[in-house]
Amino acid sequence: MVCDEAQKIKNPNALVTRSAKKQNVRLKIACTGTPVENSLADLWCLFDFIQPGLLGALNDFGSRYRRPIEAKSDEENARVNELQALIEPQTLRRTKAQVAKDLPNKIEVESCRNIPLSAYQRDLYRQAIQAHQEKQAESAVNNHLWLIQYLRQLCTNPYPVGDKAKPDEPLTERETKSPKLKWLLCMLADIQRRNEKVIVFVEFLDLQRQLQRYITERLSILPDIINGSTSAAASATHSRQKRIKAFQEKPGFGVIILSPLAVGFGVNIQAANHVVHFTRTWNPAKEDQATDRAYRIGQTRDVYVYYPVITADFVTFDMKLDKLLNWKRSLSDNMLNGYGDLSGSDFDDLYVDIQA
Repeated sequence: MVCDEAQKIKNPNALVTRSAKKQNVRLKIACTGTPVENSLADLWCLFDFIQPGLLGALNDFGSRYRRPIEAKSDEENARVNELQALIEPQTLRRTKAQVAKDLPNKIEVESCRNIPLSAYQRDLYRQAIQAHQEKQAESAVNNHLWLIQYLRQLCTNPYPVGDKAKPDEPLTERETKSPKLKWLLCMLADIQRRNEKVIVFVEFLDLQRQLQRYITERLSILPDIINGSTSAAASATHSRQKRIKAFQEKPGFGVIILSPLAVGFGVNIQAANHVVHFTRTWNPAKEDQATDRAYRIGQTRDVYVYYPVITADFVTFDMKLDKLLNWKRSLSDNMLNGYGDLSGSDFDDLYVDIQA
């Protein structure tokens, strides 16, 4: 039994994991580009599928390996070496650099990491922070996690609390309020002149539809949207793969809007050589998997990756998230150090006084 994208069985309690482990087979192989996505428990679960008992019970594994390694304690190096020696006979690991020596460059575009906050965003940002600090019981902003999510969306698609997009709002007015949108449309226009293709990763469904409308209005091209509601069945008339194939084969400039969670792995889109993370995920492993839809074997051109960041004279949510994701990436060079999702506590120092 060979499991591709085996990181899907990293949760011991998931139905897909239990189903995989119940199969009566003599040989099991797990293939994955991210064996440790969140924590060392992912690694334990994979080996519990491949060779049950090799790493002991989950609780014992946590005490002996996971806690000292993830806590960066004095025991870390000894436990890492011990665990690596234990799993080495069962592991064949090759990095992309080793097997794809002719792969072109992956270039992170730094200029988009400094997009100034608009006056409209600043007012909404200050109002949200002030409402939270004053603990207004009647306001949804009183909820810590809700506020984090609101500030996240505010940096990308600003609206007052409770408001949504207005179909009749002029595009020029929306660009003034949302500098990240203005940057995207300018960048896409430049790529259109170069006759190249772009993947835009967006998590929010309403924002996906808005971007489709804005791009159509400005660039006279209708980008396709593929998200969790798109059928993955090959027999479907408008299946995910058929739509991606159409995007790949159509000559010239093109834009496709994808959900980083629904289409973050398992598909090939080498026709695109520009990848925009318009909204960011909480886990850099998922973000890197999404980038690799274009940056993979078969790509013939340099791939440009964009992480647009809204900045200000205070630490915006975008700035904080960008810093945290880069820090998480720096810990992941060793396969035994997972990326790990960010949590609400990572943003506790985000709330500051904002000057007018």
